[in-house]
Amino acid sequence: MYGGLTKLAHEGDEAGVRRMLDEGVPADAIDNGRFNATPLQAAAGAGHLEIVELLLDRGANVNHVDNDGFSPVTTAARAGKWQVVKLLAAHGGDFRTPDATGRNGHDYVRRCRGARTRAAIQAALERRGVAPATDPGATEPLETRSSHPAGAESGEGETS
Repeated sequence: MYGGLTKLAHEGDEAGVRRMLDEGVPADAIDNGRFNATPLQAAAGAGHLEIVELLLDRGANVNHVDNDGFSPVTTAARAGKWQVVKLLAAHGGDFRTPDATGRNGHDYVRRCRGARTRAAIQAALERRGVAPATDPGATEPLETRSSHPAGAESGEGETS
């Protein structure tokens, strides 16, 4: 499905990603046909935090949207890669634009069972001036509530 830099990013080959970037391959190189996914999106969905950070440091577009309507934020969040989501939030990730399923980053964050992780993501967004998200009809921001929807994903065993 992926090739080149995107494949290395998806597989978690940090040394290979660094080598290709050092050789001049653009951080947003797209080499996967119809999907139009960037290396950042591939690494984010696979949960490779160090590679996501490297790609962001090298100028990757945090808000690129692929041909199926998914961004690094929605890709990582759909996969339950909450530490990656937190990093993307700190780097300007768009949590408001819906993906192909009609969900946005805030919708996915509601699925995170780790209260501290959810609060850390929200704090990163608030530092950027993004208003707290609430469930429809709720009056409290996400981070202040303790109940979780049935079937919500865990925080990947995360405790922070």
